[in-house]
Amino acid sequence: MQRVMVQLHPNGVAAPAQVAATTAMHVVSHFLQHLDDADLAAPTSATHSIGYRFSFNEMSRDQLKQLYQNWLLSKGFQGLAQGVRESLEEAYLYVRLAEMKSAKTTWGHFQESVASVRRRATKRNFPQLLAEVNTGLREPLHFEAEFLSMQKARNCLEHRRGIVSDDDLESGCNSLILSFPRLKIFYKRDDHEIEVVPGEVIDTHNVVSPHERNNGAAGTEIPIFLRREIRRVSFALGDRITFSIQEFNEIAAACHFFAADLAGKLPVLPPPLDTAAEDASKE
Repeated sequence: MQRVMVQLHPNGVAAPAQVAATTAMHVVSHFLQHLDDADLAAPTSATHSIGYRFSFNEMSRDQLKQLYQNWLLSKGFQGLAQGVRESLEEAYLYVRLAEMKSAKTTWGHFQESVASVRRRATKRNFPQLLAEVNTGLREPLHFEAEFLSMQKARNCLEHRRGIVSDDDLESGCNSLILSFPRLKIFYKRDDHEIEVVPGEVIDTHNVVSPHERNNGAAGTEIPIFLRREIRRVSFALGDRITFSIQEFNEIAAACHFFAADLAGKLPVLPPPLDTAAEDASKE
């Protein structure tokens, strides 16, 4: 009988959500950025066979732009949600296998056990899946409210063309609130926090010219701070859900952060027996 070593690695848990976040960020950002300059007319089939051509002549350019933008956002949200879900399912498998006691078995029986765990994971809804994964982590995750708000935004984009209706609102609420974690980079001026944005020149109120720097003059150093916080975006009843490229990238980055956080809180597994014996012999 040949001995088979099975190793679990946290990177495999984080990968689905991180790949989905990176892909969505690149694709959605690229096409949203070029939407203003794009030819939005119906494309001609590239094949030489008989095909179909649908006309959008009855729609204005602004209506077409809105249609394309809604489609891009809904597909982007779909990819993000799927990636997060797959990472949680991989984490579920990781913690369940980590709980198994060492025993002799066949490769076929082991594969059946893995398949059984995967089937159980797919049958859980998101709150159930997150709760069961949390029981096996070193520290619990706190992402349920944010993910559910992303699901609401995704459902509105997919089923109601991005226009907020009563079906998207919680009882007693008059707006859909999308919340997600983000990293805020900022510096302080007096008691105010000034967020750093791409291309911004930080005003230190004590600018040193290049020739003065060569003479050894020192300017004012500005500490840059980094903090994780929850950002909330509100859409009132009847509003259309839309995001800038920067806003969508922040949402995608939130999914990336979630995956990294999830992988970092997985239980630390003991080294394989062969590795442990080798380390002991070296001592």
